[in-house]
Amino acid sequence: MADESVAFELHDELEGERGVLTLVGELDTAAARDVDKAVDVLLGKGVRSLVIDLDQVSFIDSSGLRSLIRARQQLGSEDAVQLRSPQQATRRLLEITGLEDQFRVV
Repeated sequence: MADESVAFELHDELEGERGVLTLVGELDTAAARDVDKAVDVLLGKGVRSLVIDLDQVSFIDSSGLRSLIRARQQLGSEDAVQLRSPQQATRRLLEITGLEDQFRVV
């Protein structure tokens, strides 16, 4: 019997002072730790703004939300973190939790 669980993948790119994190799969507790580490590494490389591509994220739990908030807090300004292509369920989650104004959605 094949394991049908969605593995989490994270890809990061550095474009000058802008970092891009592309997330794939479920952003749960284990994945959130990976996101936190990736953000820390990018900040250590001088990143001043961050794009988090959520197009292929199928699920976000409270730990995942915490990681997004943490990234925004670390970068400081409201426009420093952009969420790219979040799925409708993610947009709804941001709305329900009152976080839609905390991120620029592109």
